[in-house]
Amino acid sequence: MTSTGKLFKECVANIPEEVKLEIGWSDAIAGKIAAKLSEQGLTQKMFAKKMGKTEAEVSRWLSGTHNFTLRTISKISAVLNTNMIDV
Repeated sequence: MTSTGKLFKECVANIPEEVKLEIGWSDAIAGKIAAKLSEQGLTQKMFAKKMGKTEAEVSRWLSGTHNFTLRTISKISAVLNTNMIDV
């Protein structure tokens, strides 16, 4: 294994579990939004308008790295008529 590969593995191993969960959940929510937009025939622009947001903000959401608030998740759920999270 190269020194770069070892360093990468070491860095990943040192990421706190809560950060790994946050990243995974953010990515899952982004994927679900993208799937629902496609399923409902909505563009990012149309969805942004319904959400009262800019298209750029929706684009950031879909990157999978956005830290969603419960308020935002609730509004997304209402606009897309789907439950974005299960607890």
